Amino acid sequence: MPKDTNLGVMDAITKRHSVRTFTEKPVSNDQLDALFQAARLAPSSLNSQPWRYKAVRDKSLLTEFGKKEISRTQAWLAGAGAIIVCCADTEGYVRDSQASAFFYRENDLIKGDTMKGIDEYVERESSAAESARFGAAAMNVGISISFMMLRAVELGLGTCWVGMFNEQKIKDMLGLPPGLRIVGLLAVGHPAPGQPTEHKRKQLEELVLT
Repeated sequence: MPKDTNLGVMDAITKRHSVRTFTEKPVSNDQLDALFQAARLAPSSLNSQPWRYKAVRDKSLLTEFGKKEISRTQAWLAGAGAIIVCCADTEGYVRDSQASAFFYRENDLIKGDTMKGIDEYVERESSAAESARFGAAAMNVGISISFMMLRAVELGLGTCWVGMFNEQKIKDMLGLPPGLRIVGLLAVGHPAPGQPTEHKRKQLEELVLT
């Protein structure tokens, strides 16, 4: 897929499809930086920006991702140019949400019942179980991953979102700190030719409630 800087947003959405076969052409530092810049600009709850990313390009580590113990033998992962391990910082999510709420309140930017609702939400998240905080933070991470996937189309790269993996084994393998939870893996690379590009999607009539 050649680089196309003239794509509109809808063009990128339409052209994006899951890619599971890649050429051996490497993913460059500049390309990864471009993906991360796109992710950085995504919206997040209370501007908490809880996403954290680890890019893996080492061939021996990529091979590990394709094994049964890591991904239930999704061997095609070993052929990716890079795998981006997409994480949520659950502690940072609460801390930065608290900071945003404080800023809104102290600068009188949000008032009345809306501000009260924000304060209640932040208090609830700060005292919630880790699993609940992870769910809320993961929603924000998912949005930023979508931004990366669309930017990848513009760069001529292919991606595939992967949600089946052994989180603890990946954390141990990469030495990720305890405060991070893995939301998903994003395989990235230059698409090999001859792959299906069809989108099997439901019709609008099935999705839009009237």
